[in-house]
Amino acid sequence: MSEVLVVHCVDTEGPLGGDARRRPDGSPEFFDNWADILASLGELTADEFRRSQADSRGGPYRFSWFLLDFTGFRTNPKKKVTAYHDTYDRLRSLPTELDGFYWHYHAPPASGIGDEWAESWLDSNEHNTILARRLVERGDFPEAFRAGGTIEDEPASVWLEQLFLLDFSNRASERSYPGAPLSEFNWHGAPTAWEPYHPAYGDLRRPGSMRRLVYRSLDLRSRVNELTEAHVEACFREAREMGRPRVLSFFSHDCRDMRPETYDVCALLAAAAERTGVPWRSCTAVEAHQRYHGLEAEQVALEVEPDGDGIRITTDRAPFQPAPFFGAELEDGRIVRLYPKPARKGEWRIGVDPGRLRRYGAAVTSPAGGRTVRLAT
Repeated sequence: MSEVLVVHCVDTEGPLGGDARRRPDGSPEFFDNWADILASLGELTADEFRRSQADSRGGPYRFSWFLLDFTGFRTNPKKKVTAYHDTYDRLRSLPTELDGFYWHYHAPPASGIGDEWAESWLDSNEHNTILARRLVERGDFPEAFRAGGTIEDEPASVWLEQLFLLDFSNRASERSYPGAPLSEFNWHGAPTAWEPYHPAYGDLRRPGSMRRLVYRSLDLRSRVNELTEAHVEACFREAREMGRPRVLSFFSHDCRDMRPETYDVCALLAAAAERTGVPWRSCTAVEAHQRYHGLEAEQVALEVEPDGDGIRITTDRAPFQPAPFFGAELEDGRIVRLYPKPARKGEWRIGVDPGRLRRYGAAVTSPAGGRTVRLAT
């Protein structure tokens, strides 16, 4: 069936102050406090907005929040909040029950400088720490990912392949060009169709045999790029000509006032639907994945239990991950990722005495994107 599945991603990073870029007139380009951010997001997450900007079938407008923990850095020139779960807890305080909660990550560079991009995913282990803490301290685990600066290298791609079914980082557009600087990693050469692809080993911008799915998502409005009426029109016409769903994804930042661009894109969507006769549906990242592939929502049954001098993890069917993600709080209070070893089909083992752990848990994702989390204390 022809329809456009709309995924509005939000890189949720919290206040941006300090020496952050300013407008030509010297006024702040970004919100530098949570009160202003929450006031703007409060309007967008309210039922009045969601219903007034309903999709073609009357469904409420939804967001996919890709949440950043700005941790693992030595310096903080932009005065970002450096506490774990700060963005997560703030967004949970809003009426966001209809939305998706996922993961956005800025890899700390080897220098530790807070406004530099990492040259390699391997410069830090903070990615494992953040996910372990979200699992153990919030009982949650994200099903989808967006790269900070949309920057992915080969080590990142291989690591993501072990955990994330959905990757909304492809930024390819007509403005992409070869040799772009790291700060504007623009995915030149990646597919520009409004559909997912499996990336290749050795070149994540080329379709290949990896298992995760990479979706295209363009800047809704930024100094680098912008979702235009032509982009929207092309997606709707692609859906009509193919006779199948397309996934139209774009991203905003919470530290900018998202309200004007969100109202504008809703108007573009309504106009394109009227011109082409193709309906649009507001979706979370997981919902778009399921509808695009014709999948029913499903979850993998997951159990975690002490087993002698170790911990046994079992599932009733194969998850997307080769092994469940496992996080634990150690006796000294550190929260870390531990790596289950396969025992037999549907079973893994952690070779650590559970008595030495304060609390622990595991998480998996089904091929349809359903998340399952199990915690033990």
